[in-house]
Amino acid sequence: MSDWKQSFLESIQQGVVEGVVKALDSQSTTHAGTAPSKIKNDAIKLLRKTNSDTLYPLILQLCGHENPTAQEVGAICLTDFYRSQSSEVNRVLYRLADSDNWEVREWVASACGLVLEKHFHDYFPVMAEWSRDVSENIRRAVVLAMMYAGKSRNPEFIDPFLDIIEPLLSDRSRYVRDNLGPFAIGNALIKYYPTQVLKRLDTWVNDEDEQVRWNIAMIFSAAEGAKFAHESQQVFDILSSDERPYVKKAVSKAIKNINKRTTGS
Repeated sequence: MSDWKQSFLESIQQGVVEGVVKALDSQSTTHAGTAPSKIKNDAIKLLRKTNSDTLYPLILQLCGHENPTAQEVGAICLTDFYRSQSSEVNRVLYRLADSDNWEVREWVASACGLVLEKHFHDYFPVMAEWSRDVSENIRRAVVLAMMYAGKSRNPEFIDPFLDIIEPLLSDRSRYVRDNLGPFAIGNALIKYYPTQVLKRLDTWVNDEDEQVRWNIAMIFSAAEGAKFAHESQQVFDILSSDERPYVKKAVSKAIKNINKRTTGS
């Protein structure tokens, strides 16, 4: 066993959070300032194997620590306690989802996706509430959580997800929009639930809000989204008739991506 893992396990057994953080921090890279994903995933596995009454308090301490690696590892492990500690887990994940550290926000969005997949009926109302939050970080976490949970291809998920997405299509925040149309929908949800997503697009495209149309066009600028361009001709006809520069630019980018993938040029 590597030295860091040995120190990590000993600190867990002793319930010493600073020892846990020190072991993780010893693997941080100069470039990122945090431990690599492999190290963090190994740490998560080790924590999950721990059978101790002190584990939950330790996880909370990791989430509350100033060290970003500790927060990332803590956030993922915290999801294991949702059934028994839902209110506290919600509060902690909310706080971390609004972190100043972009990498922490990424890991927390993934954690939210885990909770959403495993505890859909309890957690979906939380995501619906967060989708209306004043913080763009929180709204963006909802978008990514649905993307991650959507990988399960659970047919029960998609219509509620699309209901949350609908008002977010007009969200002007760049942080939200860049992760919605071209990423969460274009690279994920349309792949996992093509029939349902394409049906919604037929409705959404009639909304004249230019941000809504931008998001729809940008779905087809993604690799997966481009595969469904043929089934979306009616949508493209409406988008192509929109003369507003913001929409035209998105449509042009989508068409360029589609042509590249169909003609190879």
